[in-house]
Amino acid sequence: MKGEQPKESMKVAGQYAQGPIRQTEDGNQFVEMELPNGEVAPVFGDWETYGNPNREGLIEDLDYRIYPLGDGTYALDAGEMESEMMRQEGRDFGRQTQGGPGASRMEDLLEKLMQKKGMGQMPGGGMRPVKR
Repeated sequence: MKGEQPKESMKVAGQYAQGPIRQTEDGNQFVEMELPNGEVAPVFGDWETYGNPNREGLIEDLDYRIYPLGDGTYALDAGEMESEMMRQEGRDFGRQTQGGPGASRMEDLLEKLMQKKGMGQMPGGGMRPVKR
């Protein structure tokens, strides 16, 4: 099922990463992470996108959902990371709609949605017909 987490998945904080992002010969990115049981295992995934690495390649201290691949290695749950990024984007968007001088928060929200072309506008700027 879409969105369903594997039963063995777990969350691991980025602070438990053991060094920078590395790559296999095949080009697959991984980070060595200390798991809750004390074991250190490679966790494969798109760390450049989801780990927000600094200049040294160290990932950000976020909670990352990972799941076992069955061979002693783990994988980053990209679906969960995408969902979290969307939730954060929504929270940031909501914080930005505080209402300017003389404008209510709702007016500010409508203005931002119009700027994003989210209020029924077509790519050319025209309005889509409304079914009644």
